Amino acid sequence: MPDIPDFSDFRYLNEVGWFLYREKYGYNHHTGSYTDERRVWSQMLLDEVTTLAGKDHTWICDKTVLTVGCSCTGDLAVWPAATKIAVDPLLYTYQQLGMLIEDAPGTSRTVFLSLGIEALPLLDESVDIVICRNALDHMPDPGIGMEQFWRVLKPDGVLFLSVDIGGDPTPDEPSPFTEGSLQAILNERMDVLVQRKVVKPHDEWRDYSVRVLAQKKGTPDVILDKAALLRKYEESIGADQEAVEK
Repeated sequence: MPDIPDFSDFRYLNEVGWFLYREKYGYNHHTGSYTDERRVWSQMLLDEVTTLAGKDHTWICDKTVLTVGCSCTGDLAVWPAATKIAVDPLLYTYQQLGMLIEDAPGTSRTVFLSLGIEALPLLDESVDIVICRNALDHMPDPGIGMEQFWRVLKPDGVLFLSVDIGGDPTPDEPSPFTEGSLQAILNERMDVLVQRKVVKPHDEWRDYSVRVLAQKKGTPDVILDKAALLRKYEESIGADQEAVEK
């Protein structure tokens, strides 16, 4: 069973409390409910990603899309992707609080994985699009996140990254970026296709935010030597056969 976090840790209290507060005290777009607001945000995210990529919505219809650090935002709720996967260590908590939303009618159901990025149970090069919106600076070690994005992306897949720049660490955002540190972590594993500055940050105490569309550099190394493994097996069954003949 997934864990419920210790809410005496302000990291988790801030993460979950923000959404509880927003659900109770107000939302945007005059939608009438927090669920409807999040569907509007999902549509806005879809529009932003496809526009940055220079594509229309049909581009994602046959794609596997992974959103990382999505909380209960319903990032992919209206996306018409073939396969939708959401990863966040607090998803089980949000389920218990009744805060996850259903996908829009006529779209595939999002698969929710309540775990951290370091334990991502997806195969190498299995994802077409990785979405990381306002989440990279929430990770204790963003380098692990970038490594996992790189590992699971297909060679022609893309990473959409939206992240704030500037400011000091907070309990739930322990890894704030400067422009230089973001560029450095991207350059390790990614080729940046598009990068845009957005004046309004996700969080008001940050300086601004950036949107990035990138592709991976290289491919994961093959860990197993197939021929050597077969030889080892053949040697073992040969030894067994010799023992039987004796």
